[in-house]
Amino acid sequence: MAEKKAALWGIVLAGGEGNRLKRFIRKYFGTDAPKQFCAFVGRRTMIEQTLRRAETIIPRKRLVVVATAHHRRYVFDAVRARPPGTILIQPANRETAPGILLPLVHVLHRDPHAVVAILPSDHFVLPGRRFMAAVREAAAYVSGEGSESVVLLGVEPTDAESDYGWIEPRSPEGVQSHVSIRPINRFVEKPSDAYARELMKKGWLWNTMVMVARAQSLMKLAHETVPELTANFAALRCAIGTPREHTILNELYRTIPPVNFSSAVLARRTTDLRVLPVRKVWWSDWGREKRILQTLTDIGIPWPTPARNTSDSQGISA
Repeated sequence: MAEKKAALWGIVLAGGEGNRLKRFIRKYFGTDAPKQFCAFVGRRTMIEQTLRRAETIIPRKRLVVVATAHHRRYVFDAVRARPPGTILIQPANRETAPGILLPLVHVLHRDPHAVVAILPSDHFVLPGRRFMAAVREAAAYVSGEGSESVVLLGVEPTDAESDYGWIEPRSPEGVQSHVSIRPINRFVEKPSDAYARELMKKGWLWNTMVMVARAQSLMKLAHETVPELTANFAALRCAIGTPREHTILNELYRTIPPVNFSSAVLARRTTDLRVLPVRKVWWSDWGREKRILQTLTDIGIPWPTPARNTSDSQGISA
């Protein structure tokens, strides 16, 4: 009997605080909502746009959103009418490693053979379909010859950005596997300005933090780098669907420290990583006001008009 093809799941990260943009969002949108719950372009919020992109290749029932408890009202307003069990709420924000591990254990509980795509909800991407085609290509790779790999999507830099992670792909010469997806030589998280300029000259890529892997492989990588944290989530996985789940989840988030997935996991195990260069796609992590306004200018979209009051709306059309 032929082996069943692994299903592709999406994990949409929506737990960020967006502290650097609070004044900007209050000025233009009149709300304290984090950026992922605001609509900078058109009428859809950033998280709605992320889900819309993802749904071009992943069914709604396999798209899991993870958010944080004190943003509950924003997330349910923005992503209402999602399938049951696809919105997970963290009791507190403990950075990106717990933000990935919580939905990962839920996906593994429901589908141990799943392939997962990790999708931040606060990135600007254009065109979305081309970007998701790259996600599909990465999923096909990890479903076959790259079964133990974690594939990161990398984009060509447009400037020497020191806030991003940078990836050095291995030269195509001598690479015997997939023609596009390459091993990674080095991975640098948030270099200095001078170092970023050097990396750009050398042809390094920006790390989009969109990654694709078998769910089991991603959990194994986390276990080998942050074993204590992973053990806590393994205990939670055993309680999913039981009366103890809520209690264990709250206790877990009271005790675990903030852990960054990129620096604590990815940067420590580059031998397990691959990169897929994504061409002809406009990508930006909208973490700073200047970056947002520059992107809007570049694509010919007017800047948002400052809010007339500070009423708590969920975002306005740009």
